[in-house]
Amino acid sequence: MYIMTRMKRSVAARLVLAVAAIVMLSGCATKSDIRDLQTQMLAELRDLAERQEALITTLELESRSTQDTLRTQSNQIFDFRGEITRQMREISRSLTTIEALTGENQRGISGVRDQLANLRRSQVARPPASTATDPGNSLVGGSGGDADQLYGTAVDMLNRGSLATASMAFRDFLSGHPNHEFAPDAHFNLADILYQQENLEDALDAFGEIRSRFPTSEKVPDALYRIAQIQVEMDDTDDAIETLERIVNTYPGTVIADMASDLLADIGQ
Repeated sequence: MYIMTRMKRSVAARLVLAVAAIVMLSGCATKSDIRDLQTQMLAELRDLAERQEALITTLELESRSTQDTLRTQSNQIFDFRGEITRQMREISRSLTTIEALTGENQRGISGVRDQLANLRRSQVARPPASTATDPGNSLVGGSGGDADQLYGTAVDMLNRGSLATASMAFRDFLSGHPNHEFAPDAHFNLADILYQQENLEDALDAFGEIRSRFPTSEKVPDALYRIAQIQVEMDDTDDAIETLERIVNTYPGTVIADMASDLLADIGQ
């Protein structure tokens, strides 16, 4: 608008000068001179009008472009706000889920602690002779019912995904009942928990302890197979092949031997 105003003022000034020149020269100018002057003025006016029209067109295009840009940016801001709102809702739901899981884990830990405390109280209250004279009792420091209850609690925590709580319960079970029939299974589950926690080296050692601690247990071939799996995962292919071949040769005709043969085939042996 400022440019257009300046152009209008320029045109007016030129017209005033032209009229003044005509008046001053009217006494001595011929009609031909006046016509030439008028023609020149008309040509300048047309040229000025064309430039003004071009300028107006350019300004209109720039205005439309600016409006389109503002409209696009407004839409982007609207979409961005919507995405932020959606992400905030997702974060809120995730926090709610985490709080619920945390509460469940805390309740699970409290439950295990209460059960352990009850077991210890019952062990203290039970006469020592009851375990020493019971030929069917192979436990250290408690009855079969107490051990089964504690082991069941540990397995329940493991199935719920409460790995830390399950690990604590299995360790307490093994501390009080190292010779129980479920002791190999407890060792196996502890090794599996280490694997789920991505402690591959510790899991490898823990699975290996089962063979040395309980050489006649049914969990030994399972532990060997898990060792082979971890060795494959750690790119210890030669050790994995050796472990799998030991399974095939030591436990022929068993399901675990078939699984070992399949894994050998998968790694190219």
